[in-house]
Formats: sequence, C-alpha cells, structure tokens
Amino acid sequence: EFDSKKTENVEGNIKDDFTNIGLRNGVEINSDLEEINVKTENFSSLSTTEQRQVMLQQYIQEFKRYLWSYVPWYLYGRIVERILAGIIDCIEEIKSTWKLGTNMPVFTLKVWAMVKMADIIQLKQLRVLQIDAMPKMIRSNILRNLDKFPQLRNLGLTTGSSLFPYIIRGMKNMHNLVSFSLKYNCRQEILEALFA
Repeated sequence: EFDSKKTENVEGNIKDDFTNIGLRNGVEINSDLEEINVKTENFSSLSTTEQRQVMLQQYIQEFKRYLWSYVPWYLYGRIVERILAGIIDCIEEIKSTWKLGTNMPVFTLKVWAMVKMADIIQLKQLRVLQIDAMPKMIRSNILRNLDKFPQLRNLGLTTGSSLFPYIIRGMKNMHNLVSFSLKYNCRQEILEALFA
C-alpha cells in the first residue's frame, strides 16, 4: 500500500540531510547546494579536472547510499523517475546559460557532472528500467552500466546501437527478466544473452 506521508518525508528531508552527508565525508556544501569544496590531502597529485571528477564520484556514492537507505522498495520506480526528471531539468537549466563567450571546458564539465548524477539510480534491487523513455543524453551512461541492475524484471530499450557489448554484459546477469523490449537493431548476440 502506498504511504504518501513516507514519500513526503523522504522528499522533504533530502535537501536538509544533503548537507550533512557532505560534511561527514570531508565535502563542504553551502546552504544553497551550489558550491562543493573537498577537504582532502590526496588531491595534490591530480589536476583540477581530475580532482572534480574524484570529488563528484565520492559525492554521488555517498548521496546514493544515503538516498536509497530512506526509500522503501515499493517506491524505487517513482524515485528513479523523479531523479531522472531532476537531472534533465538541471541539464536544461545549464544549457540555457550558454552564451557566445561561455567558457566551454567549464560548461562541458557542468553538463558532464549532471549526466554523471544518473549513477544515483544504479540500484541492484531495481525491478523496472525503461531506457527507451529516457533522454538520449542519459541513455548511454545507463547502458554502459546495465550490469549494475541484475534484478531487473522489465527492461525497455530503443536500439542496440554501438553499445551492444554493454547490453550483452548486463543482460547475462539478469536472471529475473520477464519483459524485454528492443525496438531496433536487435543482434544475434543480444538474443543469445537473453536466453543464456
């Protein structure tokens, strides 16, 4: 049975607790969630871009651990939908700031960071994943990590495309799959992985 109070509680507390997660891991986040500073000595040998990538990966892993610890199993699908909608909104907002004089490396890094946030939905207990309903910008990131969803029961794809080795690798571990949709470019290897 759906419990709306539990959902409101999860969604309402995320922003407040978001700051606390970062502070526990040496990541300092300001109150508006706009600026993140990492306090780590191990970054001295890395370039600024590499530091940001490491910091983002640490942040994503901690936020992922925090978020899914508060979500009951029957809300996984709804939370995944909201996370993806939020990522798309953020990407569109970032894209709307582009002007002729925009610093392209910084702009590209911001868009990449938002696409990378899709890693939050990599939950092995997830049952339904409709990649065909996701924006193209996020699809390739999800397909490359399809093996992180071993308990899927329903998988929807639009095309096998050039990422079919990742699809095959992921499908070999999906022993609970009961519904599979691939609308274009199905290959023999994909069918073999499906029945393996």
